[in-house]
Amino acid sequence: MKNLSLATGFLFLCGIALGQAKEGSVELQARVIPQPAVLTYLPYSPEVVKMALADYLTKTSNKDQRNANGFLLSTNTLLVRNNEGNADMNFVIDRKVQTNKNESVIYLKLNSSVDNENSWGTAPIQFDIQEAKDYLNNLAIAIKPYASSLQIKSQQKDLSEAESKNRSLVEEGNKLQKKRDKIQTQIGNNGDNKINDGLSKRKANNDRLIDENLTAQLNLKNAITKQIAALDLLMN
Repeated sequence: MKNLSLATGFLFLCGIALGQAKEGSVELQARVIPQPAVLTYLPYSPEVVKMALADYLTKTSNKDQRNANGFLLSTNTLLVRNNEGNADMNFVIDRKVQTNKNESVIYLKLNSSVDNENSWGTAPIQFDIQEAKDYLNNLAIAIKPYASSLQIKSQQKDLSEAESKNRSLVEEGNKLQKKRDKIQTQIGNNGDNKINDGLSKRKANNDRLIDENLTAQLNLKNAITKQIAALDLLMN
């Protein structure tokens, strides 16, 4: 093939299941025209997928092919073997869900073009759907070792940062609680109503900060629990 290109864009998803490549369509922001495609979901960030694909596409030596257990390298798949016109293979990569940075959807567009031997320009072609599905499934398996390693490191870093932030929130919460106790003691020992009014306002503001801190701790702990579960799933 002439080349394989990667792109990101706004994706229109059709009903599809996780795991195996499926039929669907993709549309880019610049040209909102649905295009036939096959797609699959991957448990890696789009950035990791791009790096893993770049690494995979450099594996063309015989040694790499011999070591490629469990999948077919690109030159052995029907999609490539039947691609006699060397049509470009165009991928689109984005988050599976915009709120989750650690899962991706990867599309292989079925429409492409080949150089027109009889005239200037190119002629449109369309890849076979089943061959494209098989290629994408093999590609997902092929990039798994490299992508998993990168993703694990990324999520371990995120988890470490979240745990560090949680420790800081706990320390801040302890300081706020000590401050609250101190203000409460001052209110109890002071007989001046005017001063007590000021102390009460300080206490109310401190109580608000305590509530916000506890909410932040709870939200972060829930996020950490999800991160640990996702990391365990990725490592097992």
